[in-house]
Formats: sequence, structure tokens, C-alpha cells
Amino acid sequence: MAWNVDKPDEMPLAQLFANACRLATWRLRVHIEKIGIHSGQGRVLVHLRGHDNVPQWRIARAMKTSPAAITSILKRMERDGWITRTRDPNDQRTVRIRMSDKARALEEEIQGTFVQIEEEISSIYTQEERAELRRLLLKLNERFSEDDESSAGSTIDNDGKKS
Repeated sequence: MAWNVDKPDEMPLAQLFANACRLATWRLRVHIEKIGIHSGQGRVLVHLRGHDNVPQWRIARAMKTSPAAITSILKRMERDGWITRTRDPNDQRTVRIRMSDKARALEEEIQGTFVQIEEEISSIYTQEERAELRRLLLKLNERFSEDDESSAGSTIDNDGKKS
């Protein structure tokens, strides 16, 4: 299969999907970096907005990423003052993550950026098309999640408990 940019209707689905993801990610990055954070960091802060003081492994699980990758993101965020990381007093193996005051001051703006991107994407489609797109993406996510090794080595079982 060849990718012919002059004939997008003939472009392989995988390439169309990758291109759409790249463009959406770039658009989000442009908006979120104006606040002073990277898109992965923004996703962490949006998660913490609803789940503050959460174990680090829960963030990795929610973001569908490896514990090592989330540790790297969180260390930078701590260094830059976006979060605090503390050991759980009841289990020293567990690191708990909280939004800092700096992040709390910008949480509405950060959330607004994600909402804006969602609205931009939604405005392209009718309500029926959005429902169909959601159904198709959920189906794709479910299928690809079966083979997902990005969280390999995680010590979390399906109930979210450490094993």
C-alpha cells in the first residue's frame, strides 16, 4: 500500500488515523503549551482535577501508559512546581500525587483547553457522525487494548489493586 497525498481517498486507513491523531495532538500541544505545560502533563492535571491525592500507579493506568513513563512525566512536573509527590504514610511503597497551588490556579484554563479541542473536533461532525465515530473508536481501542504492551511490567491487576 502506497500513501499518495494527492489522493487522500486512497490513503490506507492506518495512515489516515495516524495523520488525524498527529494533527489533533499538534493542535492540543499548541494550545496547552501557551499555559506552560506539555500535553501529557495537561492530561495528568485534568485527571488530578477529579482524582487528587491519588497513587501514582492510578495515573499510569488512567493514561494507559507504563509506570516508568508516568514517573518521568511526574518528576518533571514536580520539578516545575505543577504537582507534589509524597509517600503514603500507610504504605511507603506508594507515591501519592497532588496538584500544586500553581496548577490549581490554572486548572480552569487547562480544562478549558481540552474542552476547546473537543468542541473543535465535535463541530466537524453531526450528532449522528459523532456517535458513530465514538462507537468506531471505542471498538478500535478495545481491540488494540487486547494487545497493548505499553503498561507491561505493571503490578496492577484488573481491579486496580497492586499485586
